[in-house]
Amino acid sequence: MIMKKILLFVSILAFSANISAQDFSWGPKLSLSSPSLKLKDVKELGTVDEFVALLEERDAKLGYQIGVFARVSLLGIYVQPEVLFSNSSTEIKFTDVMDEENNPVDVIGEVSMNKIDIPVMFGKRFLRVFRVNAGPVFTLLLSENIKQEGLSDTFKEVKANYKNSTIGLQLGAGLDLSIVTIDLRYELGLQSISDNITIGETEFATDQRLNQFLLSVGIKF
Repeated sequence: MIMKKILLFVSILAFSANISAQDFSWGPKLSLSSPSLKLKDVKELGTVDEFVALLEERDAKLGYQIGVFARVSLLGIYVQPEVLFSNSSTEIKFTDVMDEENNPVDVIGEVSMNKIDIPVMFGKRFLRVFRVNAGPVFTLLLSENIKQEGLSDTFKEVKANYKNSTIGLQLGAGLDLSIVTIDLRYELGLQSISDNITIGETEFATDQRLNQFLLSVGIKF
């Protein structure tokens, strides 16, 4: 249902471009991203303790986005919808694994996701080349994978129960140089991408939010 509304919105913008071509531009876009998976309110289910800090967030990995954008300007304000294929990776640490001497051992898992991101940015131009913008981003999950570092088999039994669609917020600034457009944005997750995660026989309830910095370059036609 959300996807149909987004496609309808993009179609309306494309139709308006035929009315005023000088206020319409479009083109391909490539972004580099630095995603970070934020874990909040982590609770191990089925234990006496209210809080067990065995699941932790780790370092971000470099990701990318590739797709197309369109921009429609009217009275100094512009709307810029985008459709992007996105790949992002980040790390989590799980420590409920024991070695031969019954000591805890850290296991690092890399969470990789393939998504379709659809930002709809509303912005203002200054001095013809500078821009500021903000707007919602709709994310549709295509696939996810969690792989581990180390010898443990724990991460081979992971059920993350990631949601098929989520909504976030992007805000940032941009620069237009002739046909080249450059953007730096920060994306903030407005809702958890999953309500729980199961690793082996251990289940956690946690608020998982994917935040990221984005640096992009596009070509305007």
